[in-house]
Amino acid sequence: MARIRVDKDSCIACGVCWALAPDLFELDPPTGKTRVREPYVKNDNEKESIGEIPDALTDAAKNAASSCPTGSIVVE
Repeated sequence: MARIRVDKDSCIACGVCWALAPDLFELDPPTGKTRVREPYVKNDNEKESIGEIPDALTDAAKNAASSCPTGSIVVE
C-alpha cells in the first residue's frame, strides 16, 4: 500500500487532483482545501490529510501529485 499526504497549508484547492483522481481526493468543506476521500483517509485535520491507498491506485495518485500546481500532494 502507498501513503498519500495533502499539505493543506500550501493547497489552493484548484481541483486538479479531484479531476484526475476523483476516487482519492475531494474538497474538505470546513477548510476549503483538498482531503483524502473515504475509505482511504487515515488522518485528516486543518494542516494535512493522510491516507493509505491500494497499489492499483498509486499511478492515479502520482499523476495527481505531479499535476498539483503547488506540490501539496506527496505519494510515498
